[in-house]
Amino acid sequence: MSQLADKRGKPQYFAALDGFRGVLALMIAVYHTMWLSTINSTELFNNGPILVDLFFVFSGFLMFYLYDGHINTGAQGKAFIKRRIARIYPIHFVMLMVAVLYAFARIVAHWLGFATLTPGEILPFQPGATETWQSFAAHLTLTQSMGLHDSLSFNIPSWTVSVEFWTYFVFLGMMVWARPKKPIHFMVIAALIAVNYYVLSGLKPDMNFHYDLGFWRCLGGFFTGVLVAYIYRLALPGFKRLDLNRWLATLIELVVLSIMVGFVIYFPGKAQFFIAPIAFIFVLGFAFDMGGVSRLMGTRPLRYLGRISYSIYMVHILVSLFFSIGAEMVFPKILGPAWNVTLIYGDLLMIPYLLIVITLSHFTYKYVEMPGRKAILAYDFSGRLRTILLRLKLRSA
Repeated sequence: MSQLADKRGKPQYFAALDGFRGVLALMIAVYHTMWLSTINSTELFNNGPILVDLFFVFSGFLMFYLYDGHINTGAQGKAFIKRRIARIYPIHFVMLMVAVLYAFARIVAHWLGFATLTPGEILPFQPGATETWQSFAAHLTLTQSMGLHDSLSFNIPSWTVSVEFWTYFVFLGMMVWARPKKPIHFMVIAALIAVNYYVLSGLKPDMNFHYDLGFWRCLGGFFTGVLVAYIYRLALPGFKRLDLNRWLATLIELVVLSIMVGFVIYFPGKAQFFIAPIAFIFVLGFAFDMGGVSRLMGTRPLRYLGRISYSIYMVHILVSLFFSIGAEMVFPKILGPAWNVTLIYGDLLMIPYLLIVITLSHFTYKYVEMPGRKAILAYDFSGRLRTILLRLKLRSA
């Protein structure tokens, strides 16, 4: 959560939330490991998909805090969408291409006889496969998880990018045509969030869904973040006057953290649809950066993890895949077929895995995210479109 500026131009930085964003990205990387370990076998990680919803809440919090009152015209709306595309698309596109290359590598490996099909396995771009030219086109247009397909494909975690991108348009429409200002407006938003989760709870057994109704899942989390930003803004002046004791503030933060962790561990299944009030408490509790937990999460290494968290989220699944393939090829030969019966080797494998994920994310952030963002922001899409239309008009004249 890079440095922001509030309406008065005063710099604002949510250090604790930034640190948590980095830690959560690593937790999701652990959740998606494809080998057994004592770490990913715990209930915290078994129920791990609910952690993704915190990212939606973080986004809604930041978007409303940053843009409330600053999106009033069509031109400002276009600039907002351009900034969001510049933020999310470069690394999404690059990792999509990597996933496509891997899909073709699978085909070539089977064609050359280096690999054999396991029962039920379908190669990419074959009838019945999830990786098809249609799903590839959906990834290019960020529609892969908008209910158009019946499975995830290619870079699987990018489903959140798809649904959040289209949620930006809902947010934009609200800010331009129905910007909430009064308490009653936010009460209506809260009621709609409750209805959304209630309906979803009748359709799904838990919150682990994505390609079909993921957009509605994102809406619930995103607009929960909008509510957090509204309450934070109201409470901030009073909090500053309160001058809370550091030890008491730390105790409050520990309680807030315990509520979040306890919810993930002890409330699986249908109970997960109560994520909105829990996430509300969590994000609001750490938005003030008031205690020792916030100080820890705001340390430089964790802030940096927060900075590269989007790259961590986008690159980790393919790293996990290669680690899993390598482990199954090498370890049984060295340690025997039951090489991981104690799970200790799976735990040890986590260390190089996470180090490589972090290192790779450092470079994708530096050489993909940042240059891609600058290039998109600098490109005159409107001018280019006018030039193309003008040429077409001259040719038809």
